[in-house]
Amino acid sequence: MEKTRVQEADLCFKTGLCALKQEKRAEARQAFEGAVRLHPDHLNARFQLALLHARGGAPGSAGRQKAVAALQHILDAADRGVPCANLDRVCFLLGSFLDDTPENRDKAIAIYRRGLDADPLFAPGHNNLGVLLMESGQTIPALGAFKIALHLEPGYTLPYQNLARLLFDHMSPAQMEREYTSIIEEFGVQAPLVLSRLSLELIDLGRAQVYESLYTRGHQIKNLMGMVGSRMRRLIRKSPPHGEGLDGLKDIAREQERVYDQWVAYLRSMKQHPMNPTLVEIPTLVRKASETVVTRKGRKTLRFASEPHVPQVKADPGMLHEAVINLILNALEAVGEEGKVTLQTGYDPKRTSVYVEVEDNGPGIPKPLQVRIFDPGYSTKEKGNGYGLSICARIVSAHRGNLRVMSRPGVGAVFRIDLPVDFELASEAESIGLQGTPLQTARHPLAEEFIT
Repeated sequence: MEKTRVQEADLCFKTGLCALKQEKRAEARQAFEGAVRLHPDHLNARFQLALLHARGGAPGSAGRQKAVAALQHILDAADRGVPCANLDRVCFLLGSFLDDTPENRDKAIAIYRRGLDADPLFAPGHNNLGVLLMESGQTIPALGAFKIALHLEPGYTLPYQNLARLLFDHMSPAQMEREYTSIIEEFGVQAPLVLSRLSLELIDLGRAQVYESLYTRGHQIKNLMGMVGSRMRRLIRKSPPHGEGLDGLKDIAREQERVYDQWVAYLRSMKQHPMNPTLVEIPTLVRKASETVVTRKGRKTLRFASEPHVPQVKADPGMLHEAVINLILNALEAVGEEGKVTLQTGYDPKRTSVYVEVEDNGPGIPKPLQVRIFDPGYSTKEKGNGYGLSICARIVSAHRGNLRVMSRPGVGAVFRIDLPVDFELASEAESIGLQGTPLQTARHPLAEEFIT
C-alpha cells in the first residue's frame, strides 16, 4: 500500500513539472501539494513548492514564510535520514530567504555553513557567509570567507567589493598593508589580479565617500540656488514691463536656471534614490522604451530583438526604463541621418545574468575616452551636459549590475547592461528541482541576492 502511495506521489510530481513547463503555475502547485499529501517526505515536490511560494514574494510575506517552511521540512527530513541528494542547494536557497531580515542572521549563518559542509567549493556561499559575518561584527572570519571565495573563483566580482568594504571600514592603513602582504603570499601567481581588482574597488569606495560629502553640501547649495531663482523671477514679475535693467535681470535669471538644472543633474549623478524593486520582464521594458523614443528617431532605424525565455530580474522598473531611454537616445544622437540602432535582450548563462545591448553604427568612441565617458560631467558633445551616462551607470550599479562599452572608431559602439538573476529566480529558471544535476551555470551570480 505504501509503495502505491509513493508511486502516486511521483506521478503527481511529474504532472506538476509538466504544468510548470507550460507555465500553468496554479495547476503545478496543486499537483505538488497532492504529491506532498500522498507522501509528506517527497522532497522534490517540497522544493518546487518552495520556489512557487517564494515567486514574487517580498521578505516576510506569507509566500516567503511558506517557502521557508518547505525548505526547513527538507532539512529536518534529511536529519531523520531521508535521502537528499542536493542538500547544499536547499541550504543556499533557504539561506537566501533567511538573510533578508536581521533577526534571522544567526540562523542564516548556520544554514550557509551547513551548505558549505556539503559543497565547500561553492564560492557564492562563502561570499554570502562573509557578508553575514561582517554584518554581525565578525570581521576576521568574514575576511577569511571572502578570500576563500576569491581562491575558488578569482574572477568573481562580489567578494572584491565586500572585501574592499571590510578593509575600508574596519582596518587601519597599517592593517591594510599587512593584509596586502598576506594576499601576495596566499594567492601566488593570482596575487596581481586580486590586488589590482581590490585596489579598484577601494578607489570606488573612496570616490563614493567624496561624492556623499559633496552631495550633502551640494544639496544645501541647490536649495539656496532655487530660493534665489524663485525670488529673482518674482522680482521680474513685479517690475514694470520696460523698467531699467529688466533685460539684464532676465538674462541673469535664464543663466541661473541653466546652472541650477545642471547642478541638479550633477547631484543626481552622485547619489541614487531608494529603489522600489519588483519582478521585471526586461524584454517588455526595453521594447516599451524603444516605443517611447520612436517619434524622436527621424529617418534613423531603430530595431528591437530578444531571445526567447529571458528570466525575470528584481529591479526598479522606473529607474531601469530611464537608463535604457538614456542609452537609446545617446545611440540615436551618435549616428547619422541614415544610421541604425539595434536593441537586443537575452540571457547570459555564464554570468547568470540578463543583458541589454544598445548597438549603433556611428563613428565609435576612441579608446582613451572610453574610460571617462561614465564620469559625471564628462561629455564629448558640444551641447551635452555629461550626466546621462553617469546616471545610467549609477542606476545599473544600484541593481548590482554592470554597464560597459565596447567600441572601435569607425565601426560604432555597443553599450551593454548585465543584470544578475536572483538565486530564487535562477533556481526556478534552471529547474534545479533536486534532480541531482550540478548547478554550474548559476554559480557566479547567485550571491547577488544576498547583499542588498
